[in-house]
Amino acid sequence: MAVAACGGAPATASAVVSATRSASGSPSDGSAASPAASSSASAVPAGYRRVGGATQGISVAVPAAWVAVNQTAANVARAPGKLGLVGWSASELVQALQTLQAWHGILIYDVKYALANPQKFVPNLNAYCHASGIPEAGIVIPLSALTPEYEKLGATHMTEKDLTIGGVPGAEISYQLNTTKVGTIHAAQLVVLPKPGDACFVGVDVGEGVSAGDILSTAAATAQFP
Repeated sequence: MAVAACGGAPATASAVVSATRSASGSPSDGSAASPAASSSASAVPAGYRRVGGATQGISVAVPAAWVAVNQTAANVARAPGKLGLVGWSASELVQALQTLQAWHGILIYDVKYALANPQKFVPNLNAYCHASGIPEAGIVIPLSALTPEYEKLGATHMTEKDLTIGGVPGAEISYQLNTTKVGTIHAAQLVVLPKPGDACFVGVDVGEGVSAGDILSTAAATAQFP
């Protein structure tokens, strides 16, 4: 799933299933996650607010000033003209929102930055969960197994680090996308299997010269899986 025309979250649940089954060797952590893992998530820090919940399968803290895109059918159809997000074509934005809508996902963007920088790529965050088809939880999938999915987006400079996400072993995958329209996009995505049969993803994308700060690490620390 490409959540943005130039960035977003390429990994789908089906890709995770395929990658997990085809990865050579053992995952870095094959233990099942404790059902109580989400209760260990950090409190929401100042300047952040919690979004998501039982419907989404995940909740995380996001910058309080960022705005969630209303994903009603009517609003999705009007989104290209209303949002004016640089780096998103109309068809790609509608398709991404329709996919997020089907998966009860969340798309949040930095509206203040968008208004102040109308010709630049808008920092955004997406979060969603989907059925994984994997009976285990807390498995960290090797980057080598997921690389083909990221390369479909043209991703380069891919790196992976193990990261605890809401108390569950997971990973943060960082990469770059070089575009002719908005330059280099710096993207990172949390990938976690919080419960048997579930896969969750949180992605943050920013343009060249823009820092994502601690947005993704805060999402990882505060993640809960209702």
